[in-house]
Amino acid sequence: MKKILSTSLILLSALLLIFGCSETMTLPGTGEKPISGINSDPNKFARISPDWSFTQLELTDPVDIFASKDGRLYLADSSEKRIRVIRPSGEVETGIYDTLSNLSVTPTSVCLDSRFNVYYTDDSGVIYFWPQFAAMIGIEGIITQRYYDVNGSQVLMDPLTGLASGFSPIPDSEIIDSTQISVLDSLISPRVFYDPQSTLNSMGLTDTASGTVIVEGDQIYASQNKSFVALAPAPTADMSIYAADAINNYIVKINLLPTILVRLSNGQNVWQYVGVKESFVATPGTGAGTISWPISMTSDKVGNLFYTQTGEYFSVHKLNASGYSSGFLVGIDDIMGLGEYGYARDITVSNDGDIFVLDTLDHDVKMYSSAGEFIKSVVVREEWLKISDSTYYGDSLVVKDTLILQQYPDLLNNPFALIFYDEVIYTLDNGNNRILRFTKVDDVVIEDPDRED
Repeated sequence: MKKILSTSLILLSALLLIFGCSETMTLPGTGEKPISGINSDPNKFARISPDWSFTQLELTDPVDIFASKDGRLYLADSSEKRIRVIRPSGEVETGIYDTLSNLSVTPTSVCLDSRFNVYYTDDSGVIYFWPQFAAMIGIEGIITQRYYDVNGSQVLMDPLTGLASGFSPIPDSEIIDSTQISVLDSLISPRVFYDPQSTLNSMGLTDTASGTVIVEGDQIYASQNKSFVALAPAPTADMSIYAADAINNYIVKINLLPTILVRLSNGQNVWQYVGVKESFVATPGTGAGTISWPISMTSDKVGNLFYTQTGEYFSVHKLNASGYSSGFLVGIDDIMGLGEYGYARDITVSNDGDIFVLDTLDHDVKMYSSAGEFIKSVVVREEWLKISDSTYYGDSLVVKDTLILQQYPDLLNNPFALIFYDEVIYTLDNGNNRILRFTKVDDVVIEDPDRED
C-alpha cells in the first residue's frame, strides 16, 4: 500500500499541473478516465481594455447614456450642458454633432427614435428634441402644397390636409418654398418637443370640419408641476416615445404629431413633429405595473417598457407592449424580489431580451433572463479559486479539482448609467471618471488530455 500511495502522490502533483484550469474532475467509473474541463458559460462577459476615461471623451459629469441603431453613444453631460456623441471606436464626434454641445438646458436623460430624432430632458416639465437626420442632410425647403389623387382627379392641397384625408400624393408634384431662411434654420435646431402646458396639449385639437378630436387636451395635467427624469423610444411602427414623470408618478405616452413637411437636400420628404400626450401607461401605486418615484427607463425592440424606481416595495418593473400590463409576477420572478437591490439606478435590455440592472450600492450589474430569473452579476472582477482534494477509488488515489468562481464588486464607484449594444455593456463609472466596457464571450471547453493511470 505504501508503494501505491507514493505513486498516487506523484500522480496528484501531475494532475494539479495538468488540470490547473479545470472546473471539476468527476470520479471515474469502472474502466473510465476522469473527465475534466471548463464548462462553456453562455453568459460570460470579459472586460475590454482600455477603459475610456471621461477626460479622453471630454466629459465631466455624464448621467445618462443611449446607443443609437448605428452604434453611436449619446451621453448627457449635465455639468457641461451638452450631449456628447461617441463612435463605437471611442472617437468623439464633431461637425454637425456639435449642435448638441451648446444646449440651453442641463440634459439629464437622452434617447433616440428610429428616425434619428434626439430627445432629451433636464428634469423639468418639458421635453426637447433635435431632428438629427434632417440637420445632417440639410433642408431644401418647406412643401407648402402638392397634388393628391382624389377619386382619379389631381387636387392641389396642403400636406396636412392630404395626410388627414388619407389621399395618395402624386409623385414629384410638390410646391416647395425655400425663401423662409429663418424658419428653415429653426427646423434643424434643438427645440421644445413636448410641453404639457401648451395650448395644443392643455386644450386639445379638433377638426372643425368633421368635429373629430385629433388631440385630447388635459388641463389638469397641464396645471401640475412635472419632472421628466427618463425617456424611452417606442418601436418603429409606433410613432411615439415614453417619458417618466417623477413628481406625479406617471409614464406618459407621447405621440408624434406631424406639423410641417420638408424637402431634404437629398430629395427625400420628411415630416417635422410636435409631441402630444396620448395616455398614461403607468400610474401611481406600489404594486406590480404601478410607478413610484421613477429614476430610469428603457424599452426593448418589441415595445416592452422597463423602469426602475425608488418608491416602496419593487425597484424594477416591466410593462408589456400589449396593454401595458405588468410583465413580472410578485413573489415568483427574481427581478421583483424584495431586497433584491441596494439601489437600482439604471436598466437596459439586450437584443436577446436579457435584462441588466445597474446597482449603485452593490457596485455591480445584475443580469436577468427575459422571464425575470436572476442569472449572475456582471461588470465585476472575477477570480477562479481552485480547491483540490483526493480520494481512493479501489486501490488507486485520484484527484478531484473544484474551481469556484469568486466575484469581487470593486470595479464600480458611484455608477450612474449603462447601455447594452452589440454584445457590449457600457457602464458610466462616475466615481472613477471612466466608462467600463464588458463584452459577451464564449468560453473554450478544455478537453481532458490523455494521461497514464
